[in-house]
Amino acid sequence: MYHPAWYHSWPLWLLTAAVVCLLAALAGLFIWRRMTAVQRKILATLHNIADRLLRNVVLPDGVGGHIAADAIMLRDGRLYVLAIHDVEGAIFGGEKMDQWTAMGQHRRFTFRNPLRLMHDRVLALHALVPEFTIVPRILFSARGHFPKGRPEGVELLEEFAAPLRRPQKTTPPPLLDASLEAAWMRLRDIAGVPPGKEAPEFGATLSDNEET
Repeated sequence: MYHPAWYHSWPLWLLTAAVVCLLAALAGLFIWRRMTAVQRKILATLHNIADRLLRNVVLPDGVGGHIAADAIMLRDGRLYVLAIHDVEGAIFGGEKMDQWTAMGQHRRFTFRNPLRLMHDRVLALHALVPEFTIVPRILFSARGHFPKGRPEGVELLEEFAAPLRRPQKTTPPPLLDASLEAAWMRLRDIAGVPPGKEAPEFGATLSDNEET
């Protein structure tokens, strides 16, 4: 059977394979950037506004168990414990409701009231680092909104960050009072985060959603 000359040209096949691999890699990178755009924006915002930051940490709850936090942020001597959710659409929830609902364009989610678990996080942090004033916040990305209002302590991330933003985070972290620095280092050690390192990147999504 006759084959044209290019059929037997291994450099041509090698070049074709390289181009295909490059295109596949670029397509994968594009998809990854699209899928992680919200998470990367959240992380950049936290880095900008924080004096110190721990992410995706697990801490002892004081009663023999553990409790997780999406982020613990130190700013101006106050310790913010943050639960961060990326939910699309209208969000309906109240302090006394067991389940909250998010209604997006294509689907509807119900998820557990995030305020309940936040209470346990605050108690755990008070026990671990009583030196700090602890401020709990439930934060939602800009993809969500609350048409019927929202409970105290629940904010959109951009609203929370607006008064704390810096023009550019290029300076070293500010120095802390010695007692607060020692308390932060103790908290970091309890969370298992080495000096100069942060916890693995958190996923800003709800892990306990129930789609209905």
